[in-house]
Amino acid sequence: MTASNGLTPDQISFYDDALNKQLEGSYRYDGKWIYVASQEYGARTAPRGPIIDIFALNLFAQKVLRELAYDAEKGSINAQSYKKAA
Repeated sequence: MTASNGLTPDQISFYDDALNKQLEGSYRYDGKWIYVASQEYGARTAPRGPIIDIFALNLFAQKVLRELAYDAEKGSINAQSYKKAA
């Protein structure tokens, strides 16, 4: 993810127990929106008002990345079930 408007991306990495995977990505925050990207799962943007606490910002970025990964995994499971049915 490239920096634009003077914003630098922050890296996030954490283990998700439900997926049994390490999730990695980066995010930018412009004061109104958070932009989360992962090489494996793509990107997502979510509205977010002012956040003063950096820990709250990191947790919100993790939540967005987790949702992105869940949606991608659910989509791949559905695609595999369609292939088996065919």
